[in-house]
Amino acid sequence: MARPLRIEFPGAWYHVTSRGNERKSIFSDDSDRRKFLEIVASSVESYRVQVHAYVLMANHFHLLLMTPQGNLQSFMQRLNTAYTVYFNRRHRRAGHLLQGRYKAILIDVDSHLAEISRYLHLNPVRVKKFSNQEIDFKKKLLFNYPWSSYPGYISLRKRHRFVTYEVILSVVGGKDDARGRRAYREFVLAGIAKDMNITYWKDVRGQVVVGSDEFVNWILEQVLKEQREKAPGEKVHGYFNELFPPVAVEPVAETVGEKFEVEVEELLRKRSKHRQARRFLLALCYDLFRGRESLSEIGAKLGPVSAAALCRNRKILEDELNHDKRLARTYREILNGLRL
Repeated sequence: MARPLRIEFPGAWYHVTSRGNERKSIFSDDSDRRKFLEIVASSVESYRVQVHAYVLMANHFHLLLMTPQGNLQSFMQRLNTAYTVYFNRRHRRAGHLLQGRYKAILIDVDSHLAEISRYLHLNPVRVKKFSNQEIDFKKKLLFNYPWSSYPGYISLRKRHRFVTYEVILSVVGGKDDARGRRAYREFVLAGIAKDMNITYWKDVRGQVVVGSDEFVNWILEQVLKEQREKAPGEKVHGYFNELFPPVAVEPVAETVGEKFEVEVEELLRKRSKHRQARRFLLALCYDLFRGRESLSEIGAKLGPVSAAALCRNRKILEDELNHDKRLARTYREILNGLRL
């Protein structure tokens, strides 16, 4: 099975989880938990990562992180390695403590930040043994659970220096003051009464991204295009295809056909007599879809034409556009309209 993609860039937000090997406990007592948080704090300092929320459970942990330097892998490698070395030494054991690679979901903060922070903070009362408890019991448990950042969101006295509280509070309550902290408390506790079985996981795409279509497309255009073109092997391509479904050239052909008054079927023919319209179609598909699929895959839907032919066509049209301002304006208008 292919490994999920690792998407890193400066300013990226992640929900990170890591579980014990064979789902076994990774904390034997509170000394282990305190040591883990010490390692988190020192790793935050070393890698300039921001921790916005965390919760430690018996056999796994959750972190809500932002990486100003785009260095999640380095941070997590240091954190997991340092804690495993400590745990094995203290408990006189050897081998893996954590189960495989950590899971990191890239977050669209505009649409999912608050909800994910609530999901994370509700973990202590989501366990099966508390499923039949009254809501008041669960509210009290959340506030008194010592291995979560939630108490620090409610009370200044329960804060940790390595946690950044202001951003999530600003999203939910306006700012980090008494009113904002109260608003966040009400927001989280509403999740108990609402339905704690509802999670954001159903919205995750390709096992690595959660967010709006605009956010996913931004990731494609700004972060993954070069990686997609160089991605080795069909296994990695599979995750790209899950994130970004196969492209359709017909809507592009329809737009070009309307502009040049040419039938779509004629435009999609390899040897169309409408050379300028056909050239536009091939160039637009090149510009719009390069990175989402290989040039060979795109070309197969256009005639077919080879990857080399797509590149030649784009170069010929580019020369024409450089010498014809009206034609260049028309091309930009069509391209921009298709990108909306």
